Amino acid sequence: MVTKEREATSEAFDFTQDKRFFGHPKGLGVTSTVILSQAFGNYGMSAILIYYLYAATGEGGLGFSQTNAAQFVNVYSSLSFMAGILGGYLADRFLGVRKALGIGYLVKTVGYLLLAIPGGGTALYLASQFLLLVSGMCMGNSLYALAGKMYSKTDERRDSGFSLMYVMNNVGAIAPIVTGTVALALNYNAGFLVAGVVQGLGWLLYILTANKVFGDAGVQPDDPADPAHRRATITKVVGILVVLVGSIAGLLLSGTITPTMFCNGISTISIFVPVAYLVYIYTSKKTSREEARRIIPFVFIFVANCFAMMIWNQSTTILAIYAAERVNMNFFGYEMTPAAFQTVPAIYAVLFGLLCSALWNKMGSHQPSTPLKFGIGTAFWAFGPLFMVIPFLLYPSNVRVSPMWLMIFYALIIWGEAMTSPVGMSAATKVAPTAFTAQMVTVWQLSQSTGSGLSALAANFYVEGSETGYFLFIGGITLLVGLVLWVGNKKLGRMME
Repeated sequence: MVTKEREATSEAFDFTQDKRFFGHPKGLGVTSTVILSQAFGNYGMSAILIYYLYAATGEGGLGFSQTNAAQFVNVYSSLSFMAGILGGYLADRFLGVRKALGIGYLVKTVGYLLLAIPGGGTALYLASQFLLLVSGMCMGNSLYALAGKMYSKTDERRDSGFSLMYVMNNVGAIAPIVTGTVALALNYNAGFLVAGVVQGLGWLLYILTANKVFGDAGVQPDDPADPAHRRATITKVVGILVVLVGSIAGLLLSGTITPTMFCNGISTISIFVPVAYLVYIYTSKKTSREEARRIIPFVFIFVANCFAMMIWNQSTTILAIYAAERVNMNFFGYEMTPAAFQTVPAIYAVLFGLLCSALWNKMGSHQPSTPLKFGIGTAFWAFGPLFMVIPFLLYPSNVRVSPMWLMIFYALIIWGEAMTSPVGMSAATKVAPTAFTAQMVTVWQLSQSTGSGLSALAANFYVEGSETGYFLFIGGITLLVGLVLWVGNKKLGRMME
């Protein structure tokens, strides 16, 4: 039934002949622009959030310790991706990806704007984080699922199209230099306001153009639930969430659990949730044996991305603090803000992403397999922390080092990201069983949740002065994972196809 509905949608709106956006369907222009605004909001908030959390209250911050601030950022990242599990389920079963996106982006805009209210303190910070999580619960990764609907399983434009979305995502990632400068010149609230406004503009664009460029694609759920049970299911979900949030708040406020205990607990859970979800999809009666077989090689690239995301989270936590306290902010006469370092990877990503998109498009059927791309890319992810061992060995903690060390670190890991991130998202839509279109993309994004969880757990073992061993271990284990994919790429590639 689901397959017939999908075929009918394809006939009603023929994406295969649509090449109006750089050889891709025009709808890709909309999804790319929307992801730009989403990235601007997310990166713009995240870049200044850790400084807002540990800055003194007299300086406009919330006054948490640096360790707690790093853990809070990592845990929010983990929870946001886990919230996407529910969002993917609701999109596939109840809302359809189109309606899920409309609701989710509106809630996300409000969440950012709460942080923009002066004097909101911890209460509005928590309310904002809650709404941002609710946004994920509404839509998961429906935007990528919608993009996947514009390509057939065999369309060679698929990887190139997802690479273009990756590029636009990273154009939006220029936000840190904007919000960081605004926060420095005015205050943190003004920086959050900029992030919220850009996010809101993306939501407005989507609402105004979706019907024109997507036709009926994504309007109906791919695996619709029985209408008789729809309201009861949603009521149960809301009830469980209310009880869960209330219980956690009560435990924290009463001192039964500490913020560190909470962070470690969530981080541990984030490692096992995607495993359970993959097993559920693999064993589901709605998944055919052929579809299940293609999930197996997907697990290998999923694990590789978990370690890659662990490295990425070092850049937004440990290395973000390193940038503020141990890096010379003067770059060829220009005085940088610490948050501006979060824009450096965006610039690299646009350049490297365009290069990869053009390369895969030109190579067509001769391009490397997904596992080979991932093996090479994961190795470059590993080279980043291994490279950072050098300045930690060369310079004592009281010496401010050249920003070029971080520039090279980002160049290494972002080349790895350009080879893995869009390809992994493309693979998730390609191997997704018919009944789990949006949920499979959510599972892929959970690799970021697991990476955040691994990073938060690793932060417990980080102490100033131990950076050499810390980054050597992180880089070494990631390199090993990349080599496994590299060596086994042919067999995994055949299984995926």
